[in-house]
Parts: sequence; structure tokens; C-alpha cells
Amino acid sequence: MSESRDAGSRTLSRGLAILRLFDDEHPELTQSEIAESLDLPLPTVHRLCATLVAEGFLARPAGTRRLRLGPQIVRMVGPLIEGMGMSEAARAILRRLAEQTGETANLATLVGNEVVYLDSAPGRHLLSPRAEPGLRVPAHCTALGKCLLAQLPDEEVLKLVGKGPYERLTDATHTTWPQLGKALGEVREDGISRSFEEYEVGLVSFAVALPAAPDGTLFGISVSLPTSRAGQQSEIEQRLRAATAVLRRR
Repeated sequence: MSESRDAGSRTLSRGLAILRLFDDEHPELTQSEIAESLDLPLPTVHRLCATLVAEGFLARPAGTRRLRLGPQIVRMVGPLIEGMGMSEAARAILRRLAEQTGETANLATLVGNEVVYLDSAPGRHLLSPRAEPGLRVPAHCTALGKCLLAQLPDEEVLKLVGKGPYERLTDATHTTWPQLGKALGEVREDGISRSFEEYEVGLVSFAVALPAAPDGTLFGISVSLPTSRAGQQSEIEQRLRAATAVLRRR
């Protein structure tokens, strides 16, 4: 019985050690890199990673052998945010934004050079973009990503995204540091981040940063909609400014 308990504890400890390897500097790792970092036999790492993938704690992007943190980790962020006193207030604001604008409202955080969506409130339109919790997208070409990067000094931003060239998703994507750096400067000056088809053709988004958590974790909220309804820009930006002002008074 004692040996079985010890084996179970050792397996759990190794699994947690694998998860701890993933951070801002190492958002993706191969199983060989994991084995080398932890000084574990590769077959052991294969077995542990297979279990973590099956349980949703790790994910393997299509067409690659690399691993990243999975959706189950993101689902566990909810209670963590709740403990910071952010979650319920942020969710209430998401619902209000969706009701007021009729468009999808999103809550996200910054993980390395990516935005990770934590929650969303759907709009009333049949054709409304929605990001499922756990979705990860590049920070350099999204309104949420730019509003969160803009909260950091340029030196920190460059550590996260590098000097480029960045992945081009559309003709409007910023692919160089001068372009992105200028855009972040505009966000810092105005307080609103905008993405006009930078991430996806036909999609526009507007975002603002929320007060940072006590541990420095950055959060932002956005409203996303088709370009055909972009005439609401002024109203949406006004609603976003009001929303973040409410949270800053808490």
C-alpha cells in the first residue's frame, strides 16, 4: 500500500513539474525538451504527457509535436480571478456590454506573446464572433493583445514579442516592431485599443485594459463585431471607457 502511495505521489509530482515548465518564456515545449529539463526518461515523459493531454491540462496544436498548456488550466483561472475580486465584477460588465451594444464582449489575459480568452458574453445578433474560454491568439494583431501589451514598457514588450517580423494574418496586420510600437503608443495615449481586420478579415474589435491584479496579472475586455456593424465604434468605445472606470473605482 505504501509503495503504491509513493508511486502515485511521484507521478503527481512529475506531472506538476511538467506543468511548471510552461511560462512566458516557454509557452510551448517538445517532449524531448521536457525530458531534458526534468532529467526524466523520454518514455516516462511520453506517458505523463499523454495523460495530461487526455485530461486537458496540456494541448498539442494541430500539425506540431510541441505542447502547450491546455483548456483545463484556463478553466481553473476562473476561481483564481474570483479570489482577486475581479471575476464577478468583470463578468457583470461583460454581460452589460453585450446587452448595451448587442455585440460579443470578451475577458482575456496576457500569457507570453498571446492573449488567452477567459470568458465572453454573446451578442444578440445571429452572426456574432465569439471566443471560447481557453482560445489563444497572437497579441500583436488583436485589440485585446495590444491593450495589454501597452500596459508594459517597450523593453518588456520586446522580451515577449521580439522585434519581428510578426506573423501576418491579414493585409492589415502589423508585422514589424516600428508598426507595433507606434500602435502601442497610440493605445497608451488614448486608452482604447483598436483592431480593424488585423486578426481576421471582416472582424473589428475595440478593447481596454482593466486594473491589474495584485500579483500584476493583466486583464482586458473587448467588444468584437463584423465590419458591417463598425458604425457603432463611437458608442462602443464610450461604453468600454465607462466600464473600466467603474472597475477602477472598486
